[in-house]
Amino acid sequence: MNEEAVSPMLGVDSILKPIGDLTIFEAAQLHEDLCTLLQQEGPVELDLSEANGMDSSCVQLIVAATCSGRLTLKGYSTQMRDRFERIGFAQFLPVLEGNT
Repeated sequence: MNEEAVSPMLGVDSILKPIGDLTIFEAAQLHEDLCTLLQQEGPVELDLSEANGMDSSCVQLIVAATCSGRLTLKGYSTQMRDRFERIGFAQFLPVLEGNT
């Protein structure tokens, strides 16, 4: 992902916040960013509130990252939840208030 597509924002808060589309074209960068995020100690967060959409390649990466048991997802849209449901991965999305 180029700098316009993703802003990792990996800091004290241990948050990754991608911006724009998450498709096969951004999958390699998302993988790298998730690996960097998961190298941090303690709980980490993936904030999808500024991601426009996502294809199954990025869903698979996110699902794999949730297997660490340390990654929390937030800010995902109804459309993203629908994408997870269509490919059978909805159980990996927490039900949080404030998701649109």
